Amino acid sequence: MDLAAMRTFVQAVRMGSLSEAARAGWRTQPAVTAQIQKLEREVGDLLLVRAPRGVRPTPTGEILYARAQEILRQTDELLDELRAGGSLQRGELRIGATDTMALGVLPPVLAGFRRRHPGIRLAVDVRGSRALSERVVRGELDLALVTLPSDHPELEGRELHREQVVFVAAPDHPLARRRLRPAEIARLGVIHYERASVTREEVAAVFRVQGLELPITMEVSSPEAIKALVAAGLGIAPLALSQVSEAVRSGGLVRLRVTGFRCWRRSGVVRRRSAPLLRAVRAFLQMLPRRAGRRAGRLR
Repeated sequence: MDLAAMRTFVQAVRMGSLSEAARAGWRTQPAVTAQIQKLEREVGDLLLVRAPRGVRPTPTGEILYARAQEILRQTDELLDELRAGGSLQRGELRIGATDTMALGVLPPVLAGFRRRHPGIRLAVDVRGSRALSERVVRGELDLALVTLPSDHPELEGRELHREQVVFVAAPDHPLARRRLRPAEIARLGVIHYERASVTREEVAAVFRVQGLELPITMEVSSPEAIKALVAAGLGIAPLALSQVSEAVRSGGLVRLRVTGFRCWRRSGVVRRRSAPLLRAVRAFLQMLPRRAGRRAGRLR
């Protein structure tokens, strides 16, 4: 498949216009149209259709667009690597991380990576674990630091860290000084992460084992925002111990004693099984902390 034609196709999809793609590539529109038609003959299907404003990809075009972006990026990285004599002097590394991992794990790792490989461009995307995993599967990220488990069959991963999930409340909350049972928590409801959160599902699973449903009084995407809402007396919340330890020590929050509740948040790194292990990815993986214990699939 012609890489130049593939690059033109990707540009046309991004811009939604053949004429814009032609201008961006310093080509005439008939030349761009000829490249797209050549690709269509190779795949045996239409790739673009006219839209009210420009063009849009067909279902086959969507598949090609997703894969072509990765192929072109890997081609560019290979050329950079070859031109640099096989060293890590040039290239790009696209990393995803949850809010917690971006604040806790990522900074020292990125600092060390940048010192060793200053020529590698770094791009960091911060969002929820499931969204990051999907971006890794689609080839939009090289790897991601997420909350495990990540059960997607196309991903492999390694656990990096495991910590206890605890319930916290404001110091003047009526339940702050009592020993509680999960049923009492279930009657009260909690401030929690959004529905797609892996941690939310893990906490809910502990309650379901005891025949309980855990009502959510408020959905919040950020752990820092959850802590602020809890400290303001708006409810209680389950959070990882590292997320609340400083606030508990300073007296801003109180850790609740809940008999019969044991839940662990597992954090790790995931990448696509079928993706080539680029030198920059390998170098980054080697700098991550290693945890003895079970692995979420094999990660080289």
